[in-house]
Amino acid sequence: MKSRQFILSLGIALILFVGIIDYVTGTELSISIFYLLPIALVTWFVGRKSGVIMSLAGVVVWYSVDFVAGHVYSHPAISYWNSLVQLSIFLVTVFILSALKTEYEKKTQLIDDLRKTEEALDQKARDLIRSNAELEQFAYIAAHDLRGPLIVVESYINKLHKRYIERLDQDAERFIGEAIDGIGRMKLLINDLLLYAKTGSQGKNFERVDCTDALERAIANLKVEIEGRNAVVTYDRLPSVIADDIQMVQLFQNLIGNGIKFCREGQPRIYISAEDNDTEWVFAIRDNGIGIAPEDRDRIFEIFKRLHRSADYSGTGIGLAICKKVIDRHRGRIWVESELGKGATFYFMIPKGLS
Repeated sequence: MKSRQFILSLGIALILFVGIIDYVTGTELSISIFYLLPIALVTWFVGRKSGVIMSLAGVVVWYSVDFVAGHVYSHPAISYWNSLVQLSIFLVTVFILSALKTEYEKKTQLIDDLRKTEEALDQKARDLIRSNAELEQFAYIAAHDLRGPLIVVESYINKLHKRYIERLDQDAERFIGEAIDGIGRMKLLINDLLLYAKTGSQGKNFERVDCTDALERAIANLKVEIEGRNAVVTYDRLPSVIADDIQMVQLFQNLIGNGIKFCREGQPRIYISAEDNDTEWVFAIRDNGIGIAPEDRDRIFEIFKRLHRSADYSGTGIGLAICKKVIDRHRGRIWVESELGKGATFYFMIPKGLS
């Protein structure tokens, strides 16, 4: 408020100062245009109404100076006409400046709002990263700590079974068998949780990886499953990329393992290829399994999202979530194209910027 009063006072003083100079110079030098300086100053820093008042004050001072100086015109109406023209110029200036100030304030407010929004988004992103890290750490610790008591329970159940096997009836045998199966499934779930938790936070540094070599290591790890189902796994020569070699093996292993597991009838056939797509490598793992319904194509990459009963297909519902996490860490994308009963093709993309 005090600054506005100061600018108003300064504007009035400047108008009087210009009037004095105008009087001293007389008709030899017209400086009436300089009345615009205090008018513009007040309009910009105080407001339109104050600018209009200053315009009126400027015309009054100019007319008074013109009258006191005794300027002679051919007709008395000319002095009034000149005053009207001066007032029009002053008012046009006021309205143009006030409009420009309004636009300037809007843009400034927009920039300020965008900056605040960006800061809020950055803060939320940092909070999300920290929250995800805390959740991963919690999942890792919880899964790790659960494994110990589970091993103890399994050990004591096996000891009880061995010690009292001759006293157990058929129902007791079935109960113990179901308990041991449940412990086995729980151990598998815990191991997968540990793997999922470690995928984002405990990965190796990226290095050049021969994807053909990584694929062959994955196939070697799946030797029992491949031979058990008499599966056929074929592949083209794959490119080298900058990646985490262990996670690339894990990625191929999960996707090929899915292709074998979800082939209900006949001989599982999996084919792996890669395509150079200008700015990225696009890998494809095609199988002849049971396929995936269109509405489930995105859902399958969420953790614990199972499309089938455990009795029909084993697993914990974490494998594809791990695949997505691996690809996210490599700044890529993973998706599936499939129809029920016609197999599925899993695609994942790794940007060439990493290679």
